[in-house]
Amino acid sequence: MTLYWLDPSMRQQAFIFYKRYMPHARLRKKERLAVKYFNDNPQQPIIAAVRLRAIGPYQLLTGMLVHPDHRNQGLAHHLMRSLSPELNTCAHFLFALPELEPFYRQHQFSTEGVFPVEIAQLHRRYFNQGKSLTPMYFNNQPDD
Repeated sequence: MTLYWLDPSMRQQAFIFYKRYMPHARLRKKERLAVKYFNDNPQQPIIAAVRLRAIGPYQLLTGMLVHPDHRNQGLAHHLMRSLSPELNTCAHFLFALPELEPFYRQHQFSTEGVFPVEIAQLHRRYFNQGKSLTPMYFNNQPDD
């Protein structure tokens, strides 16, 4: 599976994809955005996307989205495996919906430990807005 990292000037199709299937998402120019096209062909529609947002020296994995017609086919797992080289470059975090914690645990994310202040503050802001999200970090040294 090929992930295509889109330049900010090439995001119109991704903007439409998010608007249609995750309307609350706000794409930022400073975020890195990777997409998966149908049949790995950039001339085809986007069927999955994920964003990485810089939070100080860290990266926050956010906005992972699979097209409804392509869910329950393992595409999200492929997406996470394709991100693996990127996740090993620096400390990566995410805020998981409770029902998605087991999914992210399968991909080396953990809730154990102390989170950097920048990540903890952002999580607190979301929590204060009534969002039930679990902070998780990428553990690139999994237990054997």
